Amino acid sequence: MKQHIRLFTPGPIAVHPAVLRAAAQQPLYHRGQEFRQIMERVQRRLRMLFRTRSPVVVLTSSATGAHEAVAQMLHQPGTEAVVCINGRFSSRWAAMLQRLGVVVHRVESVWGENIALERLDAVLRQVSAIQSVWVVHCETSTGVLVPLEQIATIVRQHAPDAVLCADVVSSLGIDPFEMDGWGVDVAIASSQKGVGGLPGLALVAIGSRAEERFRDQSPSLYFDLRLALDAARTHTTPFTPAVTLVAALDVALEQIEREELPHRWTRYARDATYLRRRLRTAGYQLFGQCTSHAVTPVIIPPSVPGIVEVLQERYGFIVARGQEHLRDRIIRIGHCGWYRRRDLVALADALGEMISSL
Repeated sequence: MKQHIRLFTPGPIAVHPAVLRAAAQQPLYHRGQEFRQIMERVQRRLRMLFRTRSPVVVLTSSATGAHEAVAQMLHQPGTEAVVCINGRFSSRWAAMLQRLGVVVHRVESVWGENIALERLDAVLRQVSAIQSVWVVHCETSTGVLVPLEQIATIVRQHAPDAVLCADVVSSLGIDPFEMDGWGVDVAIASSQKGVGGLPGLALVAIGSRAEERFRDQSPSLYFDLRLALDAARTHTTPFTPAVTLVAALDVALEQIEREELPHRWTRYARDATYLRRRLRTAGYQLFGQCTSHAVTPVIIPPSVPGIVEVLQERYGFIVARGQEHLRDRIIRIGHCGWYRRRDLVALADALGEMISSL
């Protein structure tokens, strides 16, 4: 009998059955009135989720495509950006900007630690021509949630004209985020993590400061965010979207709206706290500061090098390995998806049984 597999990775995630049913329906004509109505609901609910009055565009791509789109709209070769780096994804955005010919000033911290705010302060004081500042709110590779509100305050003090770009891919819908309240200019997310949808869509909330500083014309036709913004204002898209994924996103956002964000944030905090308490009690060590509620990084005990395989083959749980130099040092347990409380308890029981049997 085939074992029931339960997905606890940081993304993609297990999704609610209603979301799957929405994706399984006959695709809609993307220029028809019914799809426009879906897009109107999606955009209204996305503004609720990002906590913004600014428009939110939906791109058929991964979040990496959205990052590149924003970077191309803000920068020409030779312009300057600051990137706060404390893990794999923040490192990736620095590399992406460098490929575009941008001069990158790196504010680096050790993986597992938070952004060194004093270093950010010093860099912003020293460099006068900064066009953008990039921050990953939750660094998925380490589980660190950075103090984005404090970072926004520092940026406004020393680089008031810079566009603050926040990667909220892992934090949106999980950890508190206030785009307008904190002064974030661009927030980039995806459909397949805390939002609760299927993979394949990028979500980009664009504030007025960012839109004013966008280039008149992107070097990319597909990723021209001015075209995307113009289309979003009429509840459509400039190119054929992944209509089934948008229909699934509509249902996922409806569930968030029904639950209400503060309750959702509290639920994920409770689940992360529960699992981490169970792990510590069983004898596991957590990696780094472990401040996000989206992912729990766990140091692999030396005597269980095959923990990922054992969890899947014996217990039916899929978790993620560490990334790059942490591949064989940690596992990453995602809290983003749809699961029942008993699934989380069963995962904690399985991990406890594994370490106690050594």
